Amino acid sequence: NGAYIPPAWKESELKELARVALARKGRVKMAMEHAWNGYRTFAWGTDELLPLTNVGQDNWGGIGATLVDSLSTLWLLGMKDEFWEARDWVKDNLDFSKVGTISVFETTIRNLGGLLSAYDLSHDAVFLEKADDLGKRLMKAFGTPHGVPFGETELFDDGQSYNTGWHSNTAILSEIGSLQVEFRYLARVTGKSEYAT
Repeated sequence: NGAYIPPAWKESELKELARVALARKGRVKMAMEHAWNGYRTFAWGTDELLPLTNVGQDNWGGIGATLVDSLSTLWLLGMKDEFWEARDWVKDNLDFSKVGTISVFETTIRNLGGLLSAYDLSHDAVFLEKADDLGKRLMKAFGTPHGVPFGETELFDDGQSYNTGWHSNTAILSEIGSLQVEFRYLARVTGKSEYAT
């Protein structure tokens, strides 16, 4: 019937699996703490840290892409002090109104998705407010005759949307298909159906 039947484990195997999982959990958290401390020290608020030079870089539009994309990981790993510090940066510094050209796909999955997951986990309205603002700005990319979004858009007021030269007459199915996850959830939590249609 296609139902999943888990393997039958011996008690000794279950204990060993639990021991290995606990050890891995600790290592994953240590890796995140290391990565986060490097980002916080050398690239706070920028889109990404260049680890070999310890320099921050804004190649995703200058919208704190790493910080926002990391929010749910911080929460799930129990790094709540770091989460709330990042939340304060979002509240006080994240401003989409002056941002130029961005990738609709990358900004949707990293920034919109990051804000929505942080909202879902913490129920902090700051994340929903920022997600709603970003969603409105991204919606202009869908203003095409066929409804297939452009790949790039300018987030500032009255910005334009377009496709770059390498895919000027095409759309990437995996990109436009995955946008539905964030936009449908945004529609649900804001009550604004235009995000889902």
